Amino acid sequence: MRRGRRPRWMIKIALERMEILLQRAEEEFALHPERSHRYVEMARKIATKYNLKMPSSWRGRFCRNCNKFLKPGSNCQLRLKDSMVNIKCMECGEIMRKPYMKEKKAKRRSKIESRTFQEGTDA
Repeated sequence: MRRGRRPRWMIKIALERMEILLQRAEEEFALHPERSHRYVEMARKIATKYNLKMPSSWRGRFCRNCNKFLKPGSNCQLRLKDSMVNIKCMECGEIMRKPYMKEKKAKRRSKIESRTFQEGTDA
């Protein structure tokens, strides 16, 4: 058997399967949380097997410690603290921190630009 990366068609199928599993996890969480946790575990196993990154839209939606699907308000807490988003998993107590400086900088920049634009029209 050949060594190296897998063929593109295999990687494409793996990404599709991961996306489907994560969508199903979100749909099933209200009625069957255990099932949604299992879907996340399966998606992570696929990512590990094919050496893939999780889709960026789903990266913060599961706990990296216990592999549980996270839904704010039911099994995780979201807090904003010192330009960080703290996501606390209520299943295992793990705290995941994500910076949000880019958003703050963009907001500040747009605010300054709007002020300079308004001052230019008044004159």
